[in-house]
Amino acid sequence: GCGSSLNLTSQKATDALDGIFRSLRDIARARMHMKQFHSIHNPGSNTHQASASYKPLLKQVVEEICNPDRPDPVDIEHISSGLTDLLKTGFSMFMKVNRPHPGDHPLVIIFMVGGVSVSEVKMVKDLVAARKPGTQVIVLSSVLLTPHSAVELLFAPDRLQPDAHI
Repeated sequence: GCGSSLNLTSQKATDALDGIFRSLRDIARARMHMKQFHSIHNPGSNTHQASASYKPLLKQVVEEICNPDRPDPVDIEHISSGLTDLLKTGFSMFMKVNRPHPGDHPLVIIFMVGGVSVSEVKMVKDLVAARKPGTQVIVLSSVLLTPHSAVELLFAPDRLQPDAHI
């Protein structure tokens, strides 16, 4: 609502910040139904507030895919690719059969709706190379985000239907 800093008032700044935090709460609320990936913030403990940390959602997902100790991921679903996987998935509803793990396949495809940055793609590449060498990962996205476009999307009046050309 401001064309220049000369028109900036305390009320306009407060309204803009309220809008930003409303956007961030909406984004967090979109993950509320998830059991494992519901937060990107680890508040630390009462005695060690300095141990609070931020862990990106994409990093959490890739670590879960590359983790062989978790046989049945909670928030990630494996899409059956062959008859054997299809039978395992079908029988898992009736019998105690482990569903296929997403990391079992030599090719993992991740599609990020809303955009992905170059640094996030590099993080995925480095994580997979360190934790599951030999696995090929393809990261696809609806848009390649730049720092400028990410801020534009945050300030967009209709964040759920942004312009496709951003």
